[in-house]
Amino acid sequence: MLAFMGGFGTLKYKVLELSNRYIDPVTGGSNEFLFQQEFQKRTAQKGEFFAFLYINIKKFSMINSEYGWAAGDHILKSVYTAFKEKLLSGESIARVNTDTYYLLLRIKDEEALKARIYELDDAVYFLEHLKIDRKLFLSIGAYILKDASEIYADAVDRANFCRTHSADASDRNSHFEVYNHTIHDKREYHKKLLEMAQPALEKKHFKMFLQPKYELEHETLAGAEALVRWQDPEEGMMPVYEFVPLFEKNGFMRQIDYFIFESALELIEKWMDEGIEPLKISVNLSKSHFSANNFFEERVLPIFERHRVPRQYIEFEISESIMLDNSGSLIKFVRSLREQGFECSMDDFGSGYSSLNMLKSLPVSTIKLDQKLFSEEEKERGKIVSRGIIQIARQLDMKVVAEGVETREYVDFLKEQKCDMIQGYYFGRPMPVDEFCKRM
Repeated sequence: MLAFMGGFGTLKYKVLELSNRYIDPVTGGSNEFLFQQEFQKRTAQKGEFFAFLYINIKKFSMINSEYGWAAGDHILKSVYTAFKEKLLSGESIARVNTDTYYLLLRIKDEEALKARIYELDDAVYFLEHLKIDRKLFLSIGAYILKDASEIYADAVDRANFCRTHSADASDRNSHFEVYNHTIHDKREYHKKLLEMAQPALEKKHFKMFLQPKYELEHETLAGAEALVRWQDPEEGMMPVYEFVPLFEKNGFMRQIDYFIFESALELIEKWMDEGIEPLKISVNLSKSHFSANNFFEERVLPIFERHRVPRQYIEFEISESIMLDNSGSLIKFVRSLREQGFECSMDDFGSGYSSLNMLKSLPVSTIKLDQKLFSEEEKERGKIVSRGIIQIARQLDMKVVAEGVETREYVDFLKEQKCDMIQGYYFGRPMPVDEFCKRM
């Protein structure tokens, strides 16, 4: 009898262990292991059409950091429940990691799929009792399965690709994209760019261009922003809007940043050797740098120390979105830069996620007003906002650079508001170094 009870206990433990293999500990629902099995089983059914959805909660890491893990786990479970309540018979869901969910939906056509996606988004947007004072927004990629031969890994890959490469991916609100032939062609093009990138860097096909900055009081040339351009001998000038976001995602932009930084230092040294008073050049630090704590000391500073350039001629630009995602660590980083004698500016301020409260904590020396503030669509409202930011910045002893200024009307307006500098097509587009030197 005792032996039988022992065997029963072992069997019970094994059943429990087996069930835990299928359960996500945060939501209490299915995990990816179970979802993949259901994917194989359901998609093998003849006469059924399915779509695979890859869903992320936008800015979840920032929510987790601000409100804590307990609130974050509560959100993850609430979102899972909201999705599950919208599922029909024969459909599946799983939370696979952090804020990522996979869904398998039965559909008739693409229009029906879009209607289902809107339902899912509404279900999350109108969630209550989340213990946070903001709404949740989703990033959604969908791939329509053609037949039972579809491979699970391909479905995941394609849905995620169209999600991350959507034109609306950087928008604050929810967005979705359905994988199609256009996206497939774009993906093949991106593969080609990635294969070309390293050889292009080695062969010096990447070039530093400079966009002039003009001080506004006397409208004289006062500095420049260093930007990258890719001049391929066969393809011609490669589109910046294609390769920069791509390289930011895969981390290659770090190599580009180091190249541009060194190019800027070499140019300043050249001016000094020729007896020309250098102008300050600002260089960008892309988001991927901040995945490593000591990147500045280990990679950037050694490049700087190879040259004889005084720190006053270099400024580092960090985008507003990077600062919002890493506010705590970035405050320390910017303070460290200033202690070492470097200046730092916040790029794209006013691009959609701005927090005026952030200005009191970040020790940047300059803020750059995003060009969206100077669009013709909402001209008067843009002027009101930019006027207010300039006034606040002046009281905080910060300089202000207006980006993307294209008309005399805005030049006169910004001069009246005591804006410090302008960078935009009105005074000059990004140009080769030789052309910029002629302006000097």
